[in-house]
Amino acid sequence: MVIFILLISSYLWIGGAYATPATENSKTVENINQGSIILFSQNYSETHNFPANVFIACVQKEKPYDKIYSTIYATQESEMCLNNTSKGLEYTNIRDSPLIPCSLLPDMDIISCFGINEYLGHFKSNLDIFTFCQCTSVPIIHYLEEPRQAGALYICNLTPMVKCAYEISLDVYADDPQSFVELNSPGSRLLIQESEGQTLLKSYYRGSSGELKYRKIILGDASEKTNFKVIFDGINKTNTIYTQNGSFIVTPFYNLGRQQLPYIDFSNGYIKFTSFILGEGTYFDVDIYSINQTAERKLITAIGDKKLIPFGLDGPLPLNTTGEGIEYLNSKGYRGTMWFDKGMCEKANDTYIAYLRDLVVNDSWEVGIHYTKELNSLPLEEAYRVMDEEYAYVYDKIGQPPTSCCCLRNRDNFTHAIYAYENMGMTWRNGDAAIHAEKEVGNLYDDTWEWWEAASKAGMSYPVFSHQLDVEPAIKYSISRSKFREWVDNYYANNMTIVSFYEYNQISRNTYDASFENLQYDENLLSFDAHTNGFKALVNINIPAGNDTQVYDITLEKYLDYETEQDRSINFWVEDGHNYEVYINGVE
Repeated sequence: MVIFILLISSYLWIGGAYATPATENSKTVENINQGSIILFSQNYSETHNFPANVFIACVQKEKPYDKIYSTIYATQESEMCLNNTSKGLEYTNIRDSPLIPCSLLPDMDIISCFGINEYLGHFKSNLDIFTFCQCTSVPIIHYLEEPRQAGALYICNLTPMVKCAYEISLDVYADDPQSFVELNSPGSRLLIQESEGQTLLKSYYRGSSGELKYRKIILGDASEKTNFKVIFDGINKTNTIYTQNGSFIVTPFYNLGRQQLPYIDFSNGYIKFTSFILGEGTYFDVDIYSINQTAERKLITAIGDKKLIPFGLDGPLPLNTTGEGIEYLNSKGYRGTMWFDKGMCEKANDTYIAYLRDLVVNDSWEVGIHYTKELNSLPLEEAYRVMDEEYAYVYDKIGQPPTSCCCLRNRDNFTHAIYAYENMGMTWRNGDAAIHAEKEVGNLYDDTWEWWEAASKAGMSYPVFSHQLDVEPAIKYSISRSKFREWVDNYYANNMTIVSFYEYNQISRNTYDASFENLQYDENLLSFDAHTNGFKALVNINIPAGNDTQVYDITLEKYLDYETEQDRSINFWVEDGHNYEVYINGVE
């Protein structure tokens, strides 16, 4: 009897305190839907101070045609403010009177666009812009230049999710019916404009053969506030737009490559509005009243982490050009991906390779691969051979398998990405699902600093890479030492963590991959087992937490920190194969 009592006592003793076992009322439950969880919510009609997570930014204007455009079509300015009249966040674009009479603008558009086609042939490398402008009847000169002149409005701090919904309430005003605002929610390209007294939305996408298509829907009367919902589905690669009256349209993701990637997708941590003033227009206003991000809620819901920003380096470049920057990241507990290039590895001595291996083993840096060839320039069979051989080389040299890939000058495509994933388990650094969601800022370097300075201060989570970090001033496609440190410090001030691409991707995909079993629940105790894709998952537990609530990891035999939400639910991190107990009223 004494032995029996001792065994029972040792079983109940956990972490230095007696744990409350499941009571007679405790029962096995299913992790079923419980409505919606609010992941992000800003009601600008109730906001008295300007939100820190909102910014307007444009890529640095340095090309001669930027100045020519401003001279001919007049300068543009954009601003944002909290409108006391409309009770919303107002994003306004204003265009001054052009140099030539408005009646001649259509002819000038033809001449300007012809000039781009003839003399700025590097734009032709991005056929997407040409075909999009042809389909929408938007003069390409304006589509290229207006975002560079005035800048787009970004709203940050949204949560990466495999499935979620964006609820948006806004009004648009323009003095020319051709003008419109482009809304980019994850995977989408939506055009919103006033049309014959109604607010019209067109959702564009690429068909299976690459042809550009769209579906349209009336959002409501133009004289009234417009409320609609965009549902992001990273499994089926679709966006569904619902209006307030219940009508809806479903379209695939805009980009064909993003549609066809063989792994599940997840939403970006932001949405973007870009105004375009066309015809004889002089202004375009967007009044945003509220934005909410929601997802289906369960008793235990895996959610993404809006505080992560993925970063990496092409290399290994000489240590005297990156070493200080890497150590500055490490000093703050940050890490990244190193995309190893076979040619650069062959130039590195054994001491440097040992240093890089130490980054991977002890500082949690991830191994990626930077192929030495422009894969697009090779026959497919030759490209696959290069991919296989250089993958094996990097794996052997560094001692861990690469988890993501890119190539020389980023000249690869989703065909290479599919091969890399299906044969080597790697995801693609490039494309609209990664660094090319924003066409010109996926590389952190001095020419993109004008954008990144504002973005990092606002806590913008966006995948990015660079080259050299320590040289002042930086060479082309690298970031100056002072700017890089400011970039890191801005994220540190926002309580964000710089991580590798793979870690960011896997944590975000855990919003679909993670599962929870053996749920036991009553008013005192919730216990469950967690299963993830190998990386940790952030979970929300829908319980009425109090001041005495405690979370215990049985596997690690330790209590965990957690955050309490406004609805008294709690968030904490779980790991694959671990068992957890949540003592709702504390440990007795």
